[in-house]
Order: sequence, then structure tokens, then C-alpha cells
Amino acid sequence: MGDLRIAHAPRVPAAAVSQAIALHRENFARGRAACLHWGPGSSVSRVRIDGEAGPLDLAVKWNPWRGWRGALSDGFHGSRAQRAWAASLRLAPTDLLQPEVLALAERRRFGVVRESFLLTRFVEGADPLPVAMARRAAARAPRRALLRAVGEAIGRLHAQGLDHRDLKHSNLLVDTSARIAFLDLEALGRLSPRSRSRRARALGVLEAFARDLYPWLPARERACFLRAYLRAQPGLGGREALVRDAQRAAEQRLARWARRESERHAQRHFPLVPRDALACRDESAAGARSDGRMPGATPDARPAAGCPGSGSMQCSTER
Repeated sequence: MGDLRIAHAPRVPAAAVSQAIALHRENFARGRAACLHWGPGSSVSRVRIDGEAGPLDLAVKWNPWRGWRGALSDGFHGSRAQRAWAASLRLAPTDLLQPEVLALAERRRFGVVRESFLLTRFVEGADPLPVAMARRAAARAPRRALLRAVGEAIGRLHAQGLDHRDLKHSNLLVDTSARIAFLDLEALGRLSPRSRSRRARALGVLEAFARDLYPWLPARERACFLRAYLRAQPGLGGREALVRDAQRAAEQRLARWARRESERHAQRHFPLVPRDALACRDESAAGARSDGRMPGATPDARPAAGCPGSGSMQCSTER
């Protein structure tokens, strides 16, 4: 099926990456109960292995073969694991939280990506946004504070000229300090400062999921998110039109879900708890920066030839 090409941080040896991947395959074979997320397009499980500097608690995401359409996309844009790693470099200069990528691996055959893996540090106690909201269902003040944190995080992301094209609530992780981290970074892309339609689409997706997942949440509290989003971008023009477009996008999405029940949301098919338990950066870990930003390679780093990652990564090949 081709060699497994591995890019890994110096403190995570290639043998440990291979061991973590093997453990994830075992978890996937055991089924949904053994995984954090289990589905045909991707799966995530938590594994614990022994590294050179001590035990490692990891989240392993597996992106399997998705057919020739997916292979064509990977050929043009890189594997999903590679795109997530590249997106982490784009977020590195910002103060936005993200998964700490420790390793990535991909298997190719005749140059075609057959599968890829992303390994990140797992942080105990972090919840996907739907779980965090459920925990605060009976506490109005913490619930409103969390909605404001989500709005501020999305606003700061857009203010940096970046957009997440898959902003499901389950792709937002809430750590123990109620800070927001972004998951599924392979969906990260550039955002034009004048692109109102992309902003409206992102806000509409979040609003639609909020209405669907939290029907008990008053509209006045949902508005906390939008106000925080706008405060995070003080120079943004056309605010009233943006709000109208976002509401229209939410209504359209909800109407489409009603017409096509099978597309309502991921919970219909796979558990939301958690969708992707990729860890946000633990600032107490070795190598954390004093300003709270993520360490890593420079944003203009490029993969070395034959290696899925580069920068601070080391490369290995296993058969």
C-alpha cells in the first residue's frame, strides 16, 4: 500500500508515532465506543504511549481513503493532515488557541494519498462546545460568558484574515478556562477583508447550529455571540447588512435541514461528544511562550521533498 512517511517533533520519535497509529487502528476496529469520533470520513481516538521524555497522551486523527475525488483534492492541496499542519503555522503568530501538532503521517501509492494521520497532544478536561453548553444549561451567567468567548474567538479569527469553512459547534473546543480552540484546521482558509458573504455564511452556520442544538436557549442570549463578534472587529463596516445576511443564511440552512433530514447535523450519524478531541495548547507544557502564543515553525515553512511536514519536524519513512 506504500510506505508510511512520518514528520514528527524531536521529542516524539518515529517509533512512537507508528505505535500510536497502530493503537488507533485497534480502537477503530473495536468500534464507536472505543473512539472519540468514529465515522467513514475520519476517526479520532485517545492513545497513551511512552515517549523518550515520558508518557504521551495523544489524540490520533485518521483520514482514510475517500475515493478518487478526495484523492484529487489531496493531490492539489496536500493531504488533510498536511493541510491541518500548514494551518497551524498560519495560526501560530496569533493568540488564537489551536491543537498542538506533534506529528503527522501519510501513506501514498504512486504519488496518490491513501491515508493520513494527525497526532496532537490531548488535554484532559476540554469539551466540544455542545458539551460545554450542556454543562452550563442551568447557569445563565457562565453560559452567556461562553457565548461571548465564542463570538470573540470567531471575530478575532476573521480579523486576522482567516476563515474556518467547517464551523460546526463540535469543531470548537472549550478548555477548562473556558477558552476556545479551533479544531479540524484543514478547513482553514484565507478571508478577504471585504468578503461579507463569507462572514455571513460562517455566522449563519453557527446561528443555525445554535438554534438546532440548544432549542432552550433564548434568542437574546444567542445575540451575545454576535455582539462579541462585532466588538472583536471594531473597524468592520456594513454591520447591519452583515447581521441581516447572517440571519438569512441561518434560515436557509435550517430550511434545508428540514427538507433533508439526513443532513440535519452530525449527531444524527455520529456522536457529538466529542467530535474531535484534539487538545488545545497547554501553556504549562515545555516550550510554551510567555505571551500565550503557540510555538512552532515560521508561517512560510514548506514541506521538504518526500516529507509531509518540515520546519521543526523531523522526517522518517517506515514500510
